Amino acid sequence: MDESRGPFFKLAKQRYEPKELERLGLSPEPELRELILAYIGLVLRENRAAELLPEADEKHLFLRHFCDSLQPLLLFGFKKSAVVLDINSGGGFPSIPIRLFRPDLSFMLVEPCRKKADFLEAVKTELTLDNIEVYHGKTDSVKPGKKADYVIGRGVGSLQKFAQAARPFLADDGHMYTYKTKQFAAELETMTSNKAKDGIQIREIAQYSLGSLAQGLSLVSMEFV
Repeated sequence: MDESRGPFFKLAKQRYEPKELERLGLSPEPELRELILAYIGLVLRENRAAELLPEADEKHLFLRHFCDSLQPLLLFGFKKSAVVLDINSGGGFPSIPIRLFRPDLSFMLVEPCRKKADFLEAVKTELTLDNIEVYHGKTDSVKPGKKADYVIGRGVGSLQKFAQAARPFLADDGHMYTYKTKQFAAELETMTSNKAKDGIQIREIAQYSLGSLAQGLSLVSMEFV
């Protein structure tokens, strides 16, 4: 292990909460657990420089970001060997946690910030994660060579903004997964009333919580009409 990772790997062990994974019905084998710890350690090591998440979130990194990232996998699922595109990937949430549990999936990570894109490349290399491509640039400037079965996004903005950014990349029978927004009720109403014009509809809304840390959270699945 790189000596610079040592202290952060130790800190990652302190942040790791296996009971929260058990609550989600997940029991990673030792090899996967080591990958999870290595990823969390990299986030903690590079957070200040790459501004991956608010410093105040570091204490609850595992629950607020890692476990939260797994919700699309647990609530809606991904078909085997699917192609997933992650808009504004940031520090790799939600794509990297999902990839760790589902190595059969292929990921395209789109990130406009150079520092964060470089971090994602480092994660790919240091954790030896295949089936991941990192694209540095704004979403509308990226031209992947294939359509995605799923487009995911965490903190992309409004439901409408996410849907507009995601739709050019989505296969005809694909699905878009995103998280509850601040103006959730109003945005749901707008999505419903503009369904015919925009050609996108809400397929499902799933409720979940992050232990005692956060209640009443929602994950939204959208698709073409």
